[in-house]
Amino acid sequence: MKRRFFLWLLLVVFTALILQTAGAQELYKIAVLPFDDGSIQNRWWDEGHWDVGKGVSDEFVTELLKTKKFRLIEREQIDKVLAEQDFGQSGRVDPKTASAIGKILGVDFLVMGRVTEFSLKSAEVSGVSFSKGLGLGVKSTNAIVAIDARLVDTTTAEIIASVTGRGEKRSTNLSVEVDWSRVALGSDQFRTTNLGIALREAVASASEQLADQAYSSGRKPSQAAKIKGVVAYASGDRVILNIGSSSGVKMDMVFVIKRVLEVVKDPFSGEVIDEVTEDVAEIKVTEVKERSATCTVVKKLSGSLTPAVGDPVQQK
Repeated sequence: MKRRFFLWLLLVVFTALILQTAGAQELYKIAVLPFDDGSIQNRWWDEGHWDVGKGVSDEFVTELLKTKKFRLIEREQIDKVLAEQDFGQSGRVDPKTASAIGKILGVDFLVMGRVTEFSLKSAEVSGVSFSKGLGLGVKSTNAIVAIDARLVDTTTAEIIASVTGRGEKRSTNLSVEVDWSRVALGSDQFRTTNLGIALREAVASASEQLADQAYSSGRKPSQAAKIKGVVAYASGDRVILNIGSSSGVKMDMVFVIKRVLEVVKDPFSGEVIDEVTEDVAEIKVTEVKERSATCTVVKKLSGSLTPAVGDPVQQK
């Protein structure tokens, strides 16, 4: 009886391991470029206040992370590459030029596109006047956002998918004026407005289509490189890294903190060719946010060194 139970238990464990392995999915590494908003004709907002193209790309990052099908590159890294390579706006929307950007970033796919509509129209439906010049009005507000998005394979510069996302939110209520000059694009306040709701709806629709078509393309995801980052905070056994879920960090991941003792330069060119480092500590992730990860020191690897801000870290 005991033997039969033991064999049954082994079968259950073995089956679970097979299912877990089968369910594990390698994720594509992807970057979202700033969207082109030049085709929007009615620019009713203060152009110096909002960058609609970057706002839309930020929403795409949020929605693509929700699909749990991609590893995303942070916008700061993308902006740095665009600045260093001096790519103009026209270069960002050209698949061949964008492919070069993608290779520098080390991603499988790039998401790019344009915002074709970003409209907000309001009209008084009715109004009631009271004494002393007071009144109450009812206003109809309609927000529409339309986006064309493309998925570009960075290896071949081929457009894998071209999709359209559209969102619309209409409401009729007591007229309350919104001072858009005081509302930050992408803020919690913006997201509650009709325009914010329409934007999320358009981006969510486009993101879902891109995710489906990316995994039907037949391309195998590139092998994930070991995640690297830097210590942003260190106190006792608590360490906070400057990388988080958007960089692929997950709970219980283990990293090694290193200390750069000396840089090695080529004696002729003066170019840095290597570094002399010493392992400081082994840390384990206990909490993950989008752009940071809190870790606990699980093993000290140096008798004299302790984790410090600026120390490089690498996934074990």
